Amino acid sequence: MKDSSEELKQALSYLLEERLPICEVSSLKEQGFKIKKPTRMTAVLIALYKKAVSGDLSAIKELRSILSGTGSDFKEGAVTIVDDIPS
Repeated sequence: MKDSSEELKQALSYLLEERLPICEVSSLKEQGFKIKKPTRMTAVLIALYKKAVSGDLSAIKELRSILSGTGSDFKEGAVTIVDDIPS
């Protein structure tokens, strides 16, 4: 069972490191996000941020754990969050 979960984690990590298509990057930039490294991880972080801004308590807690370093293995510097984006 452990091998299976390690394989899943490795596959997910690989998928999250893939670059975003140019159209998705353009869309996010139009929304006000300054993206340094446009990967799927970036898109996940932005989606989590949007949920947190809308008041989703679990998203807020997840962001707090990521920022404090106790959360998932999200890499720093992937995205700059601009807090004046309308929901």
